[in-house]
Amino acid sequence: MSNLNSVAAAAVGKYGIAAVFAGTFIEGETVLLAAGILAGTGLLNPLSVWVSASLGAWAGHVFWFFAGRMLGNRYILPKSKWIRVRFAEVNRIVLERPKSAVFILQYLYGMRIIGAVAIGITGMSFAKFMFYEALNCMLWAALILGAGYILEESIMQIFHGWLAWLWLGLSLAAVLLFIRRIEHILSAKR
Repeated sequence: MSNLNSVAAAAVGKYGIAAVFAGTFIEGETVLLAAGILAGTGLLNPLSVWVSASLGAWAGHVFWFFAGRMLGNRYILPKSKWIRVRFAEVNRIVLERPKSAVFILQYLYGMRIIGAVAIGITGMSFAKFMFYEALNCMLWAALILGAGYILEESIMQIFHGWLAWLWLGLSLAAVLLFIRRIEHILSAKR
């Protein structure tokens, strides 16, 4: 069993930081929390995880900001008058309180990508967005990583022994149900 642990530790050490960057580029709380737990066990370097998560989240937000800036006026706003009226209100709020807008959207679960696209459509300058977002991503990464790091001891005790097998079984069942659902959706489209 110790050979398996050393192989797992080597794999995490080799790909862990890249996985943190990719996961936080997309959305990231779960990936970063898991990385914090692994950092707490010593499998990942906490400073490397923090830097990777900060850069990944920041790069993702900048990407989605540009997507909003380049495509928003063409594809999102012209859809309805209601959207344009509401957007004018949002634009006013974002321009009056840019720091608050960037910081608040970071912490609303599931709103980071949508928020970055929406801010990209507004009149906020790119330089201002980059600066506020960089500070925001560093703070966010420290908070989520710290939570995982602190919770590591409790989580490892809970999932030690037979509970680990139960967790593995439930995870496998969830993956199989997800695959079955995708197959169902694809067959219905055909």
